[in-house]
Amino acid sequence: MEKNTNFQWKNPRNQYYAVIAANLILLSQGCLMGWISPAIPKLTSESTPLTSGLLTTQQVSWIGSISCIGVLVGSLSFGYFTSFMGCKRAMLFLTVPSIGAWLLIYFGQTFDHILLSRALSGWSTGGITTTIILFVSEIANNDIRGRLGGISHFMRNIGILIGYTLGATLEYHIIPCICIFMPIIYAISFAALPNTPRYYLQRGQTKKAEDALKYYKGYRGESVEENIALYDELERLNRIVNERKSDEKLQASDIFNRAVMKGLGIGISLAILAQLTANFPLVTYAVTILKKSGTSFNPYASSIVLAVMLILGSSVNTYLADIFGRKRLNFISLTGSAVGQLATSLYHYLYISGYDLSLFSWVPVVSLSFVIFILAAGILPLQLICVVEYLPPKVWHI
Repeated sequence: MEKNTNFQWKNPRNQYYAVIAANLILLSQGCLMGWISPAIPKLTSESTPLTSGLLTTQQVSWIGSISCIGVLVGSLSFGYFTSFMGCKRAMLFLTVPSIGAWLLIYFGQTFDHILLSRALSGWSTGGITTTIILFVSEIANNDIRGRLGGISHFMRNIGILIGYTLGATLEYHIIPCICIFMPIIYAISFAALPNTPRYYLQRGQTKKAEDALKYYKGYRGESVEENIALYDELERLNRIVNERKSDEKLQASDIFNRAVMKGLGIGISLAILAQLTANFPLVTYAVTILKKSGTSFNPYASSIVLAVMLILGSSVNTYLADIFGRKRLNFISLTGSAVGQLATSLYHYLYISGYDLSLFSWVPVVSLSFVIFILAAGILPLQLICVVEYLPPKVWHI
């Protein structure tokens, strides 16, 4: 057969379904992230549901930070799991820590139970962040890969909104009873999908690889061009697998060269800048921050507004990146975040200094909403995309 390099696959429905199903676990993780914000005032009050008593400031800080350690462990461990389990099995395993986190919240009686729940949540988040990139890269058409990759941020942000909303409206022990079904639905939906074509080729299962490729490409067998394109793609994937088998180990020379070091430098710099924007503390402690900011608005309702802005920001990210370009949008995002947080800090300083700010009580909500929006529209999703673009596949696709 002659190669058909101009053929365009036009039926990506199964790719959308697969990526949405894969990201349902992030809906649960977003709920776990969002739930803690309205739960902290409850856990630090005299009416705390924990038999060990109300939480101290130090314990609350651990609850916020332990998930970051979990994310680090999850990213490293699931990178290893994926290498021998494949994307699908590694991703299905994420159901275990996610369900465990909700069970600990429901049955937990002490601070240690909540801490372990948060650690499991972070581990699961780090795992899905690592594996979903590989899964999307292996099944998606080139023209929609960026769009499919953006679904992860959107689903997580939807989960945060659900967590804020449930935490503001329902009793403490009712929330895990509802949210525990999310990872279960994820497991059922995702288990029905075939593994990636590359996974089957790595194990010499050519027929299964062909069937998986037909499924994800939306193959209909209606034309000669489509048949040629299918087998060209199968050949390309087989060639990649054979090349990786012949040179599986990453050599020092693969990393210590100018192009890779530049990419790593950019990636690490963007990651540091993204963390310095305090986006994680803002999401984790939104209700507490708004309570102490001096605003007259209901902190629980205001936190829901922040979550809505998070979703809006992630929704327009691709559109803004096309208009401004990645570099300029990162700069706008960081600058806008600094301006918004400066406005919040100035308001709080004047508030604790005794000034009458009753006419400006909207400032903390508006400025923090702007910060959340501009970060979600810019550097938060772009930092990972930029790393993937700057580094060769052999370095990041291990």
